[in-house]
Amino acid sequence: MTRSTILLSLVVGFIFFGLAFIRPPKYNSEIAVFVPLTLLEKQIEQNGIGFGAPAEIDAHIELMRSPRISSELKSIFPKSNFDFEVSKTRNNAVLVEVWASDAETSALIAQKVVDITDSLKQIMLLQNVGQSHAFVNESLKETRRDMDSLQVILDSLRIAAIEDSIALASEVFKYEHLFGSEVVALNQLKIRRQQLDAYLKAPAPKSYIIYAPEIPKEASGIPAWAIGLIAAVLSASAGYAWQIYRKQTA
Repeated sequence: MTRSTILLSLVVGFIFFGLAFIRPPKYNSEIAVFVPLTLLEKQIEQNGIGFGAPAEIDAHIELMRSPRISSELKSIFPKSNFDFEVSKTRNNAVLVEVWASDAETSALIAQKVVDITDSLKQIMLLQNVGQSHAFVNESLKETRRDMDSLQVILDSLRIAAIEDSIALASEVFKYEHLFGSEVVALNQLKIRRQQLDAYLKAPAPKSYIIYAPEIPKEASGIPAWAIGLIAAVLSASAGYAWQIYRKQTA
């Protein structure tokens, strides 16, 4: 290997070392969670320890990756330069990895991704339950109107049946059966509304934290000296290979 090749390799190594040295450091922090069941009735059936099904996990990840989460994070950490990735592990846990220019901020952002997602899910679930609640209330009003109409018909038939009970017996029986069905439907709707009232008051289950984010002690990635050394070695190897090629083709 010639002196010029060695000198060139050293120059290349120093250049890459300098570029790597002046680049902003990135600190990596991560958090892993299990996605909970968000349906309260399922939580009750499983004694409050239910985990989300694959479809719910995928939806949770999509929400974490949404622009809305990124926008919320940027508003909370306006001066921080950061990136984050969300993935699903082989055990169906959700892993959030954050790279930020400050060590403490990277851990805070990792936790915030989970907290903001849980908060948004709470809002979305309340909206869905609220829509169901409104539908049940409207159904209750309609059922009561139907019962009032049936009651008027029944009262008329019973008065008429005093004079001709045999002829009107079947009609009375039919409308009594219809009225009884409406009573059953009304009670079912009342029970459903009570359940929805409870869901509106109950907080949505939060993510189960497997391990919390820690403040990294050092920057992530390859150190500047290692980048410079690798660049110098690769440059020297390329120069040496070029010299051999020149000799063989001479």
